[in-house]
Amino acid sequence: MDDERLELDALAEEIKTTEQKLSDLRKEYRERKTAGLRDAIAARNEADKVIQEELKALGGSSYRYRINSPSLLWRDLT
Repeated sequence: MDDERLELDALAEEIKTTEQKLSDLRKEYRERKTAGLRDAIAARNEADKVIQEELKALGGSSYRYRINSPSLLWRDLT
């Protein structure tokens, strides 16, 4: 009886460990799959920052822009 209980406990622990490993692998997969997208978003955000600085340097500190579809649309949001 005790041997059976120990075996069941061992199996339950193995299942728990395997589920955690599977969860970790899924997380790593998602991170790798979306790495390019995250890099592109970071680059776009940096470009947005540079554009805002250039607009301020040109005297248009209240100008902002949005990216809609593939083209840039400049808007005065004051």
